[in-house]
Amino acid sequence: MFAVGLFATVLALLVVFFVGGSLGSSKNTNSQKLENSAVARLLASHVGNAPLRSSLEPYRDLLVAEEQHVTVRTLHGAFSIGASFSQNQPLLRVSVPIEGGEVIVTSPADIGLDPPIDFVMMTLGALLAVLASVLLANGALGRQTRRRVDDAIAAAQRVSMGDFTARVGSGGPEPVARLGQAFDTMASRLESIDREQREFLADLAHEIATPIQVLSGFSMAVIDGTIAKDAARPAIETQTARLTELLDELTQLRSIDSPQANHREVVDLFELCHELEEEFAPIADEAHVRFGSRCEHVTLMTDRKLVETVLRNFLTNAFRYTPSHERITVHCGVAQTRAVVGVSDTGPGISREEHQRIFDRFYRTEEARDRISGGTGLGLTIARSAARALGGHIELDSEPGRGSDFQLVLPLN
Repeated sequence: MFAVGLFATVLALLVVFFVGGSLGSSKNTNSQKLENSAVARLLASHVGNAPLRSSLEPYRDLLVAEEQHVTVRTLHGAFSIGASFSQNQPLLRVSVPIEGGEVIVTSPADIGLDPPIDFVMMTLGALLAVLASVLLANGALGRQTRRRVDDAIAAAQRVSMGDFTARVGSGGPEPVARLGQAFDTMASRLESIDREQREFLADLAHEIATPIQVLSGFSMAVIDGTIAKDAARPAIETQTARLTELLDELTQLRSIDSPQANHREVVDLFELCHELEEEFAPIADEAHVRFGSRCEHVTLMTDRKLVETVLRNFLTNAFRYTPSHERITVHCGVAQTRAVVGVSDTGPGISREEHQRIFDRFYRTEEARDRISGGTGLGLTIARSAARALGGHIELDSEPGRGSDFQLVLPLN
């Protein structure tokens, strides 16, 4: 590409200079003709009808200085005065008639280019030097770009092999630098996802290990006859229910995280909260917890199933950790053009250091370390994923000793 550009530039420069030089030379020739004609007419008027050599002597030095030669021809003869020229020198002649003859003015013909070829070659040399410097600079830039692209290819190959620590960096030309930044952002995200998946699998294996060990131990004891079936039944049923609950929540979490279109419909939050209030009322009576609702009529287009999933997890956590004779309230309303629905309680509360961590998979607060009473540790993770799928988020207002208020915040539009 650069070779073609260089050739085209040189060719265009030569064509422009030669065409321009030819036009300039033609213009100079015409000017010279006009000048010779003017001199011839002036001398013709000066010599009159009887031209003599002596009448032109005063013009000798001027004619020599201007490189002009004058010849006067009459019926009686001819004489010349002025500059002398070599035989091979191209000449330009202009004649003016006089009575019985003519006055001829001769001068060297300017057949050179204007501007001269030397100037053309100097300009061409300067242009070639500039083009060579540009070519060298572009070559250096090209090598740097190729090197950065090779780095990106090598990093991409490492990522494809599972090494998510590969990075390209932000050096090089601006487009390549932006590519490197985008690649590094992607690799960081993949590394984070890979780490989260590994941690999730490790936590999941740990969560499954306890009920599996209990089931295995009691089953072997029943088979060996060291424990009666009736004595082992409660523990086996409890751990089986725990595994079933864990499997159900894992399935629910997977379905929420999978990319799919939500089923949008008009949802009345007032009606939904009262349905949940009626459903959880027997649980509240059994736990001796005061339970009620404080709701406004709020309707919006959303996925009812996901909203219900969030509220059920809020309520399950509230009933699990709220002591007897305390209060749990379901509430909904509008705040700053947003729909807010949530569950508040007067339980032990949560320290601010744990506000974000409680949404992590399998995380439990210090008050809920017992894996039997503390649930699976996936409820709030499912609630957060459902909130994101709805285009909203979860807000938590809680401090130790004054209860907790979990709120699902959704856009009204």
